[in-house]
Amino acid sequence: MLSYWEKDALCAQDVIIVGGGLLGLSTALSVKEKSPRARICVLERGVFPSGASTRNAGFACFAKAAEMLGDIKIQGEKAAAKLASQRAQGLKLLRNRISDSAMEYEELGGHELILIDETEISAADISMLNELLHPYFEQDVFSVQNEKIASFGFAGVKQLIHNPLEGQIHSGKLISALWRLINALGIRVITGAEVLSIEENANYVEVMVKHHQLGEDIRFTAGQVGICTNALAINLLIDKVAIQPGRGQVLVTQPMRGLALEGAFHFNEGYYYFRNHEDRILLGGGRNLDKETENTSEFGINQKIQDDLDRVLKEIILPNTKVEVDYRWSGIMGFSENKMPITQKVGNRQAVGFTCNGMGISLATLTGEQLADLLVSK
Repeated sequence: MLSYWEKDALCAQDVIIVGGGLLGLSTALSVKEKSPRARICVLERGVFPSGASTRNAGFACFAKAAEMLGDIKIQGEKAAAKLASQRAQGLKLLRNRISDSAMEYEELGGHELILIDETEISAADISMLNELLHPYFEQDVFSVQNEKIASFGFAGVKQLIHNPLEGQIHSGKLISALWRLINALGIRVITGAEVLSIEENANYVEVMVKHHQLGEDIRFTAGQVGICTNALAINLLIDKVAIQPGRGQVLVTQPMRGLALEGAFHFNEGYYYFRNHEDRILLGGGRNLDKETENTSEFGINQKIQDDLDRVLKEIILPNTKVEVDYRWSGIMGFSENKMPITQKVGNRQAVGFTCNGMGISLATLTGEQLADLLVSK
């Protein structure tokens, strides 16, 4: 059983955030900024964030030309441009909160590869996208730089589109920096706290958490609860929010001498992505090869996709180069139908934030700020 001290001082909060990843920590910080005296607790079921926050590829990116052209067909020009601008705004807010050095942010640019068997993006489409984005960035975002293909050493690539405004981070160091800030502000993060249920009544919200050591359920209460578990929210929200989980496969090579490749790279409308990290290559994606299997909230290695990542590494990125893989892992992302971030009330005292669509680094800070507005009384 819990002690008197635990029940009296630790279980009652003003605001509880469920989920200790980028979005949950960002939301807790924004709530504290808006309500400095609030008692805030973050409940995280894992030792580390359970979704993609420390299992992503560390891309600080916001716009890919081929993806935007696809989005325009679904959303229209204004919505696609707005989404790119929101991602860029979110990155700016993140960099205002966490220093570049603390999260190892490097603005090495983003590069989109068009492979030999794909259709090149026309000069007219590049011009149209730049015109759409100019009100937000006041400069051209995209340019064709095919002369770089040979210098990078790629095989099977016929077009390279450059975005100079994108960067990359160290995801583990970003979370560490957020933890330091959270702790300094007196926000408590409880790990190993598996939320079993959330029940709202007229005066408070009851959050039941599994205490594995004691073998019993703990009752937390709060005036407001923010649910920030992204794809894993389906376990708590069921039919209240339409979230589709998606697993991402990632690998990292062993260190290589003389690696000249720098920057963030995408191809196949962003389904494949790679970057340098020091003298290693990080490569992920391929979810489109086996979407039915990868539409899951369960971690695991998909050998079919990992085999294809090996092929991409050896045939496209580093042809004629001996390379060995050092790490493989997976992360869980969440997707909405229109690819737009979601913040909404799901009760008088509950709100949900859902951000990623594979862009959590870009969108988490902005979405957390918007979610905090729903949780803090005006």
